[in-house]
Amino acid sequence: MSDNKSDSMPVEGTQFYKQSSLREAFRIIVTTVIVFSLLSVFTLWAAIDIGARQAYKEARDIRKALKAVGTEYYGELTSIYDPNKSDGLADGAAKKVADISTRNGSVVLLEWDDISNGPVKFEYRKGLYRVVYTDTGKTTGLSTGVEGTFTIYYSLEVLNYDAQ
Repeated sequence: MSDNKSDSMPVEGTQFYKQSSLREAFRIIVTTVIVFSLLSVFTLWAAIDIGARQAYKEARDIRKALKAVGTEYYGELTSIYDPNKSDGLADGAAKKVADISTRNGSVVLLEWDDISNGPVKFEYRKGLYRVVYTDTGKTTGLSTGVEGTFTIYYSLEVLNYDAQ
C-alpha cells in the first residue's frame, strides 16, 4: 500500500494571516500624525476665532466711547478729531476713550463726522488683531446713530527691523 497523502491539506473555515509588524507600525504612525495635525489646525482656528470675537466686542465698546467723548468735545465747541496727529485724536481724547471703554488696545481715528458727531472710520489694534470700523450711513431705526461694519484682521509679524 502506498501512502499518497499530499503534504498540504485543505483547511476548511476561517483562515487568519499574520500582518507584518512593520506595516502595522506604519499605519499607527500615519494615523497618529493625521489626528494630531487635524487637532492642531482646529485648536489654532478656535484660538484665532476666540481672539477675533473678543477684539470685535472691544471695538464696539470703543465706538461707543468715541461717540461719548465726541459729544463731550462737541459741548466744549471743539472736535475730537485732529487729522494732524498720528492717532487722529485731539489732546486728551485717547485717555478719555481708554477710561470710558477700559480697553487696552490702541485706537486710530481715521474719519469723523461732525454733523452726526460719530466716527466714520477708525481702527482698533490689540495684539495681532486689527478691527476696522466703517460707517455704512444707514440709520438704525428707533435707536440713535448709524450702522457700520466691523472688519477683523489677524496678522503674524514675520520680521521686525528697528531703525537705527
